[in-house]
Amino acid sequence: MKQDLIIENISNKYKIKTNKEIYICDARGKLRKDDIKPVVGDRVNIDIINEEEKLGIIEEILPRKNYIKRPKMANIDNLVLVISSKMPKPDLLMLDKQLVFAEMLNITPIIIINKIDLDEKIAKQIKEEYLATRYKIIETNAKQGLRNR
Repeated sequence: MKQDLIIENISNKYKIKTNKEIYICDARGKLRKDDIKPVVGDRVNIDIINEEEKLGIIEEILPRKNYIKRPKMANIDNLVLVISSKMPKPDLLMLDKQLVFAEMLNITPIIIINKIDLDEKIAKQIKEEYLATRYKIIETNAKQGLRNR
């Protein structure tokens, strides 16, 4: 058996990345029976059933570090949160909710303040409000590219 990573799921066919190859796998029936559904990001044990065609079966889903329902993903390390300085109007309440969500799941958030060229005053206010946090802040605009805090 190999211990690998689910990188894609389309119609209950799972793309599994191994050290060397990508396999297309189905989930073992016992997983469905136990109502355990593999998701992108899961570490899994697979059995190779056809090496030439790169086909396998997911035998086991290993314990998850974290899990989110929408979109369904597991074992996330970082969450990139993008807020615009203008167009659309920045929604700091939504940003705060997402930061709390990330904290609850032990996911490291990264704040991107986008379109800083459209309203530099608002972009600066947003940046100053979140500078006291330990989160990484990246400022972006189409004309100049990226600027870190």
